[in-house]
Amino acid sequence: MGQALSRSESREVAFRLIFALGQHTVLDETAWALALDGKVAPAPEQKYITDLLTKFSAEQTAIDESIVAHLQKWTLDRLRQTDLAALRLAVAEMLVGNVPVPVIINEAVSLAKKYGEAQSGAFVNGVLAQLTEQNGVISNPVK
Repeated sequence: MGQALSRSESREVAFRLIFALGQHTVLDETAWALALDGKVAPAPEQKYITDLLTKFSAEQTAIDESIVAHLQKWTLDRLRQTDLAALRLAVAEMLVGNVPVPVIINEAVSLAKKYGEAQSGAFVNGVLAQLTEQNGVISNPVK
């Protein structure tokens, strides 16, 4: 059995799964196993990941609209898929509301740097900073 996931690693698993959903991948056992990368998600981390995926799936349209509203001269289809996954994860996590927004932004920037290109971290940071600045601490756009 593999090592248990930390919260940051759980967030990274959610990032990988949101990325997979963006590629129209079915989140079956194989997709979960690949995202877990040999690690084990204890019950609290499993719930955390599932809550993020559930929020994203339920509100993807509103999440994407929130992102688009804060893009300058960009559209969703022009974004790097890794940058989009980091943005979607961050907005979903803000909507779940269990983690302080600065932590969410920092983690999203770290994921963008790890999986994206040289400027991905700055791009994700800029979009999320605008989104939170204009909306205050983001509220649920559906309500």
